[in-house]
Amino acid sequence: MENILTREEKIYLNRTCNYLASMGMRKGQISFDLDYDQDKLTHDDISWEEVNTFDYNYRAELPEGLVPILKKIMDYFINQNIFKSPGTYDVNYHKLYFDIDCGKKELSIKQEFSYYETGSEQWIEYNSDVDKARFDKWMEEDMGHIEVPSDGILTTIYTGGGDSGHIEDSFEETGDTIPTSIENWCYDKLESNFGGWEINEGSSGKIIFDFNESTVLFEHIDNVEEIETNTLFEISFSL
Repeated sequence: MENILTREEKIYLNRTCNYLASMGMRKGQISFDLDYDQDKLTHDDISWEEVNTFDYNYRAELPEGLVPILKKIMDYFINQNIFKSPGTYDVNYHKLYFDIDCGKKELSIKQEFSYYETGSEQWIEYNSDVDKARFDKWMEEDMGHIEVPSDGILTTIYTGGGDSGHIEDSFEETGDTIPTSIENWCYDKLESNFGGWEINEGSSGKIIFDFNESTVLFEHIDNVEEIETNTLFEISFSL
């Protein structure tokens, strides 16, 4: 790798570390938000005018001479076409950031993004005598307008995440609207069995009604947030 930094610039980065130490920081981070599916980096993607402080400590202002050094390194980084796309993941956030490691005397450009993967699966079945009696009531009071398939199976799905969630309001097999009493019962059982199913990473699942056997099966899958960090470029500012 060619020698990008001059001795004066390395000295300035070491002084920046002294400043960070005075703020109780062993590292300095400056980040830039990117588009979720971004696969190419240009100068227009880096909003220098919005960068005034280090991440995680907004009392730590960027020293006046630091930004020109970072711009120089970013110019080199962009021109070398080192940036990589997150790939095919369904990305939740995507950022590029400078990491100034004062212990190692290294400055690196890192990419970080997160995505959801499915976690463990759980099953809960309602098949007691009380549950069967509930089915009789549903058939008598709520299902008169819906033709149940011969195999007795009607299903719906639900999804939740980011503090909101919903159950699809129709049966997959017929497209008929789910009666309000059944929908309310489903929401109640979701909350009692999978509390927080709509919070943060959330979850998804399927609710399977078997009208021949008078049972309800919840197939529930929690989402898991994975965070991936890649070091795309690094350079020493050790003297």
